Amino acid sequence: MDILDYLKDSPSPAWAAENAAAMLMAAGFSDATGKPIVAGSSIYLRPHSGMVIAARLPAKAEAAELKFRIIGAHTDSPHLRLKPNAGIQKDDLTLLASEIYGGALLYTWFDRELGIAGEVYYKEAGVVKSKLVKTATPVAIVPSLAIHLQRGVNEDGFAPAKSEGLNALFAQGADAGAFSRWLCDEAKISADLLLSYDLSLFDLTAPTRAGLNHEFLHSARLDNLVSCHAALSALAAGEAKDTIQIAALFDHEEIGSVSEGGAESGITENLLREIFVACSDSDSDYRNAIGRGVFLSADMAHGVHPHYADKHDTVKDNRPRLGGGVTVKINQNRRYATSAATLALFNDICRTHELPHQTYTHRNDLHCGSTIGPAVSARLGIPTLDVGVAMLGMHSVRETCVFSDIEHYTRFMERFLWNT
Repeated sequence: MDILDYLKDSPSPAWAAENAAAMLMAAGFSDATGKPIVAGSSIYLRPHSGMVIAARLPAKAEAAELKFRIIGAHTDSPHLRLKPNAGIQKDDLTLLASEIYGGALLYTWFDRELGIAGEVYYKEAGVVKSKLVKTATPVAIVPSLAIHLQRGVNEDGFAPAKSEGLNALFAQGADAGAFSRWLCDEAKISADLLLSYDLSLFDLTAPTRAGLNHEFLHSARLDNLVSCHAALSALAAGEAKDTIQIAALFDHEEIGSVSEGGAESGITENLLREIFVACSDSDSDYRNAIGRGVFLSADMAHGVHPHYADKHDTVKDNRPRLGGGVTVKINQNRRYATSAATLALFNDICRTHELPHQTYTHRNDLHCGSTIGPAVSARLGIPTLDVGVAMLGMHSVRETCVFSDIEHYTRFMERFLWNT
């Protein structure tokens, strides 16, 4: 599955994980759910719907020789997510109540043809099951208010009414149960079986290559499905020697990672120990193996915007440009987890393999975002590197990066995993 298809077919975290699993199976990885982990195998697990952890394990080795190389990314993106009991009747219209998930750039969600995707939970034959749903045609829109009714909006700025103004238009002249019936039809289940759902609104516009030389990639969810796809591609291309190679795709990064499927989940540490024991027949050197390893926190980076270059650091060499290659992110307050030691590793890999690369630091007087890097680094005690691809429109419904940067990003991940 190429990057365009992955972006198009992954409109929710569960779909991103589903397609990740399909990519891994196509590359020869096997589902290890409920099975013992075996040295020399290539496996993946889906502990939760939006979470995938894949590993390429070396053959049996001495515990003191083993080390970890781990790439972590996240499957979620800021968007509008439907509330339970979403159907609302108002002025002969059926609206869908939505909730803001993460730091969405809200004005970009208005007047877009939106689909609905995610999971439906139901009970059948006494068993609670889940099913993925995804619409292929528009079913909703968040309409904006005409300029005649808010004359100063272009001067004063757009500030949507968050309490109700983000609810999506779904139907006209329908009754209160229309949405639930529609959802059950989409899931092909009877209405009395429905228990709950986890559904996202998404923009149906497909990813595109654009620009004079088709150099740009425009799409929803570049942050952070580009990193997910690159991590999976790099893992699939490699071979484990004395290194345990892992790609971990977590959910809920955009809301803090504190969940059963987020980067703060204890599942990761437990699985790493289990893998180490499988490859060494001992856990006595696990702590040292973690210390010898490196975690690559893969997440997108803020590229210099041509209209707002003053929003970036005054040090020009720390202002990443689109098309500038792999971007390493550094913050002395550890909002990004890169240290001098892991920066040295980054620069060495890029110079050795002639990969274009650049540096991002945040302007001192602006609040700095973060990634899963600091949380994972602190929880595991593993040296960590924060790396990404420079982009524009981060957290918009439509984001932009340069395609060649993704190719360099994937190549960097390959060399990182191969420990070369």
